[in-house]
Amino acid sequence: MPTDHSQAAPSPQATILRITSQLLPARCIAIAAELALADLLTKGPQKAEELADSCGIHGPSLFRMMRFLASIEIFQQNEDGRFSNTPQSEVLRKHVPGSIYSLVRQGWQDVVWETYKMIPQGLQTGDPAFTLAHGKPFFDYLADNPEYGAMFDTSMALMSGPENAMIAETYPFGDAKTVMDIGGGRGGLLAAVLNQHQSLTGILFDQPQVVTNPEAIIKAGLEDRCDGVAGNFFEAIPASADVYMLKRILHDWSDEGALRILTCIRKALTAEDRVAVIDAIIKPGNDADSNKYLDMGIMTLLQGRERTAEEFENLFTSAGLQLLRILPTPAPSTMSIIEGALA
Repeated sequence: MPTDHSQAAPSPQATILRITSQLLPARCIAIAAELALADLLTKGPQKAEELADSCGIHGPSLFRMMRFLASIEIFQQNEDGRFSNTPQSEVLRKHVPGSIYSLVRQGWQDVVWETYKMIPQGLQTGDPAFTLAHGKPFFDYLADNPEYGAMFDTSMALMSGPENAMIAETYPFGDAKTVMDIGGGRGGLLAAVLNQHQSLTGILFDQPQVVTNPEAIIKAGLEDRCDGVAGNFFEAIPASADVYMLKRILHDWSDEGALRILTCIRKALTAEDRVAVIDAIIKPGNDADSNKYLDMGIMTLLQGRERTAEEFENLFTSAGLQLLRILPTPAPSTMSIIEGALA
């Protein structure tokens, strides 16, 4: 009787090659986004030659790429040979809810790939691969290249929206009257919190050029319940809140930088106040963990890192704080809320 190999586990070689082969589909998706193929197909199914004429590129080559992408469900090739959108390609359109166009387009991918080429040197020196590749730190590069800065901001906003609602629902603000979002950007998290907890007022604390335009606060109509305060979280935090939130802030910084931020917050706290650090927590051991992937990404870009629960506790202790509890947010979010108070 012949052996059934249909359920056989993939070989070690097949497992590794399956991962490394993802470079090609990633590049093709980026090119499709850059050419705005999904937007062109909103007019209806089209042949590859029609799409190529619209883009000014080689028709037979585009057909082969589209056929490949259809085989992995990014587009669909119909029986008449024309291509149409799928749910996956719809999110490659530029101006639709949930669009990931800015995240995957070719120019941003080029920046990322140039960074990855320098990972070997970064492993030798401990420097972020991004700085080695582009000659300046990540956020300085974004400031000097507004187009890429806008792509990054869009991708962060796409990620943050669902997370913010989960955080606002998860954290028990209790009798708090005022919450401060430290490094809160355009106010997305703070707006979600104020909408969820009608008795709270908010303070958006960030750099001067940021707090002058709190887009999310304005869009939510919450200006009367929120003040913008400009400052530097490495220097001083105003003592004017009951809960001090930091979302995805500490992971941008080394332990030394994170300790400076927490020390400034500790100086602002009273015995009843709380600090709520919202960040990823790495699982111990060999378990699959998307936060370990995120940590590698942070390592390539910045001096920061994702941390384990024990590492957060050590940071809090060094800053004169006690870690009270860790609250996970609901799936699919991978964020946790690490709550602390004066030691």
